[in-house]
Amino acid sequence: MLTIGMVGLVLAYFCSAVFFAISYLTQKIPKISILFLHAAEYIQCFAIRFLLTIQPWLNCKNNFQSIYGFFDVYKTRKVMFVANHRSNLDTFIMISLIPGLRGLAKSSLFYNIFFAPIMYLSGFIPAKKGDVNSFLLGLKKVKSTVLERNRPVLIFPETTRCQKNFGSIGKFSRATFDIALETKALIVPVFIFGTDDVMGRGDLFLRPNHPVHLELLPVVDTAKFNSSTELSKYIWQQIADAQNKHRELLCS
Repeated sequence: MLTIGMVGLVLAYFCSAVFFAISYLTQKIPKISILFLHAAEYIQCFAIRFLLTIQPWLNCKNNFQSIYGFFDVYKTRKVMFVANHRSNLDTFIMISLIPGLRGLAKSSLFYNIFFAPIMYLSGFIPAKKGDVNSFLLGLKKVKSTVLERNRPVLIFPETTRCQKNFGSIGKFSRATFDIALETKALIVPVFIFGTDDVMGRGDLFLRPNHPVHLELLPVVDTAKFNSSTELSKYIWQQIADAQNKHRELLCS
């Protein structure tokens, strides 16, 4: 775990710092600033993905497209990636697959020497575990600092990790989908499986080589939905169906 935090910081920070700095200094020239911002995000994502690739404990399969040009298929960066939540590893794996990804993360991770460097570097917003007001405040920040700036965001609408080996998907917070409708963001559901076998809720140590599966599901146009309740139920069902299908494949 120390490798993830400290080596990840060195790789991701030093490989992308110059590009982030140029982007900041050229804000008065938006086209140039955005060009360098995206370049920095690609480099950061490549660095974190490389770090994960060399980890002997991670056996992860996914259907994510390549980092460069990742958002071409969506034709926008205002995308909300909505995933079920099984482990602290979920966020780290996701930012290794999607360039420029930001979102909410429980505040304790920002005090964890293994995860804090990447949390700060990636621009994640802290929210207190189990605190509804903190979660709602975090969503408001996501809306104003991420989605309204046409940047991608990761949200776990269950608001907390499931118990180890939990066989379903937890209840989704409707507030997540209020934000999606207000900003007219695209939603891409993400199904995550097996990360709790590697490092589940309450675990202090990794358990290597358990298979992990991440799957991007078809994009959802929020403009086709009239209410956050309807949208929430639809996204929940898409992820639940993907989980059931994956379990059937494992049993066949």
